[in-house]
Amino acid sequence: MPSYSLAPKKELTAIRVSNKPIIDGNLNDEVWKGVPKGTDFIQFEPSNGEVSNYKTEAKFIYTDHSIIVGVMMFDANPQSILKELSKRDEINNSDFLSLLIDPFNNGLDAFEFVVTPAGVQWDAKVVKGDEDSSWDAVWNSVAKINELGWSVEMEIPYAALRFPSKNVQLWGMNLIRNIQSVREKTTWNFIDNEEDGWVSQSGVLKGIENVNPPVRLSFTPYFSTYFDKSSYNSSVDVNYRGGMDLKYGINESYTLDMMLVPDFGQVQSDDEILNLSPFEVKFDENRQFFTEATELFDRGEIFYSRRIGGRPVKMYEVDDQLKDNEEITENPIETKIINATKISGRNTKGLGIGVFNAMTKNTYAEINDTITGKGRKVKTQPFSNYNMLVFDQSFKNASYASLFNTNVYIPELDYIANVSGTEFEFRNKERSYSLKGKGIVSQRFENGEADEIGHYHELEFGRIKGKLNWDFYHRMISDKYNPNDMGFLNRNNLINNDLNFYYNNADPIGNILVRYWNLQLNHEARYLPRRFSQFTIYYNANIKFKSHTAIGIYGNIRPIHQYDWDEPRVDGLKLKKGSSAFAGAWISSDYRKAFAFDIRAEYGKRLSNDHLKVFEVEIEPRYRFSDKFVMNYQLEWGRQLNDLGYVDDEEINGKTQVYIGDRNRSYIENKLSGSYIFTNKSSLSLKVRHYWAKAAYNSFHALQSNGDLKATDYNENNDINFNSFNIDMVYSWRFAPGSELAVVWKNTIFNEDDKIAHRFVNNLKETFDATQFNSLSVKVIYYIDYMSLKRKG
Repeated sequence: MPSYSLAPKKELTAIRVSNKPIIDGNLNDEVWKGVPKGTDFIQFEPSNGEVSNYKTEAKFIYTDHSIIVGVMMFDANPQSILKELSKRDEINNSDFLSLLIDPFNNGLDAFEFVVTPAGVQWDAKVVKGDEDSSWDAVWNSVAKINELGWSVEMEIPYAALRFPSKNVQLWGMNLIRNIQSVREKTTWNFIDNEEDGWVSQSGVLKGIENVNPPVRLSFTPYFSTYFDKSSYNSSVDVNYRGGMDLKYGINESYTLDMMLVPDFGQVQSDDEILNLSPFEVKFDENRQFFTEATELFDRGEIFYSRRIGGRPVKMYEVDDQLKDNEEITENPIETKIINATKISGRNTKGLGIGVFNAMTKNTYAEINDTITGKGRKVKTQPFSNYNMLVFDQSFKNASYASLFNTNVYIPELDYIANVSGTEFEFRNKERSYSLKGKGIVSQRFENGEADEIGHYHELEFGRIKGKLNWDFYHRMISDKYNPNDMGFLNRNNLINNDLNFYYNNADPIGNILVRYWNLQLNHEARYLPRRFSQFTIYYNANIKFKSHTAIGIYGNIRPIHQYDWDEPRVDGLKLKKGSSAFAGAWISSDYRKAFAFDIRAEYGKRLSNDHLKVFEVEIEPRYRFSDKFVMNYQLEWGRQLNDLGYVDDEEINGKTQVYIGDRNRSYIENKLSGSYIFTNKSSLSLKVRHYWAKAAYNSFHALQSNGDLKATDYNENNDINFNSFNIDMVYSWRFAPGSELAVVWKNTIFNEDDKIAHRFVNNLKETFDATQFNSLSVKVIYYIDYMSLKRKG
């Protein structure tokens, strides 16, 4: 492989023009003549470092208000150019061109703008190699397929970027072209796939002089109407909502984002599951304000934005406060956000600053007396304030160090939850070795007194460059550490030590493109008291062929018995489990074809006398009817026989007796999704999901102090039959840059009882007989840019 990584970075000069070209995808405007070309693209894959098989030419010009790139992508067979339509911020089976701009040239943060031959836009902020596609900018692009291949013109307003206020700009820049028909990805400045970090391997764009960062001020007001109906109520509730988002560039580095009277009613439904574990289920954040420009807050897992506007803390206590003849008429499952504000950015010296604040209002359940008709309210969540502060300093060699703090304050309860910590990564000059670490302290204050002070630390050191890498990982979490008022942590009171080995070879050989394997040795213990928990050997390997079919295996082996300290739900107790083995395999076909599929199968069992067996199968076929219409179906089935788990506990002679159930568990999930793309600005999408899970108990046992089980006369009905059904249908039309009309229909059914259904059809019928909730909403958001208004004025 050529040593491109040792060569100087490529440079390309942008030319100032007084009149910009017509942005139509054709590069025949007079202004493009004589502009320097960026050529000689190098393969990123499949043959990393080899000269590209496809000629590409890129030119840059700029004005007082924007930078414009024109790129000609030659293809000897234009009919082979794949151009499947998709929604904005989705790239399906298609060629694309990606423009990466690193205005501070620090190798860490960048802006990415992507266009497909069908004109679909995709954009993202890139931080430390991670692409955040929830970030949306307002920019213009047009692509055209012609007899030589396809071309694109992209105009990026300076308002979409953050760059230093100086006379001469020197930006990191790279162009990435994907030729989907042959699965070749090629870049202007070479990216070595054996080196960690691809933003830092950009070239340099120079020639931009005497441009001033504009006033970055925009408003996005919205108005929405909801028509809601429950099956137990014949009337339709009509609600009107309105609010606004505001963005303001404080200076060239930092931006203020503010959300006033938010509306998240059109956010995609969560995939609810039956959770019998002692751990909380973590759901994805789908609310755009909390996913966009939040990369600085992603530190130490202490910022989980679903806590904000989440379930009221006393929602489940309302039943206990009912008096005779009273019933609950309303008990909100989420608190209402008053507003949220964040300031984020990074300056020319590499200092990133993030400030976040959100407030939620008082939340009440409503109770009605069925005889007198009088109603009353019960407060389930008082006014609460959520705050986070981050300082993140970048150093040479893609190294950094952070300081951060979160604070949750509930004045009415005189309650404060405070979490403070540091996170860092240091790399050597060759970027071949890395040392990472975290140190965090959590503390809660109730009625002015400190309580529950806990700590967390981790260290990781390893080799990160080359085909064969390794690392050693150590983590310690005290029994009092708890960041969950604003963060997310499933388990505390834990010590982990891991030794990992990785092999990743992307040099094609024969019919094989990529070979990868990973081996991990994991030792886990209790922090307090210091007791052994488990020892596990994890493995994972996969191969990708030149046909772009990929196969893989994965699994784990626990060669000795283990102690589960979490399942009993009582401090100091443990559940002894035998040694076990688990294995899985998968295959994924070539997505370039109209029909493609993914298949996964898993099997596991205990190697001792508790007889646990685990089966799981997933089948996911997809079919592309045309460049506009695609459907995807996912079937997932799983079963656990003789699974041991917590059932109940009671006090006997001053001691807690925990009961463990031997149960058979199963679930089946059907998910159908699809989309029809009318144009690159208009689409209709559908997602239908039914999830059915059940747990039937065979016998019950009393847990002993040594982790063993003994017979008991406990025999209550703890069987569970659980159903969740959702429909999400969305029509979206981006009628102007940054502006959108969305029409959303949501149907929700949730049912849980102790009567096990044994036939799928019967269960489905009972599910549809349960209470249904339907919501039809129309929402319009309109983007207003201050500079555009000023220029027009």
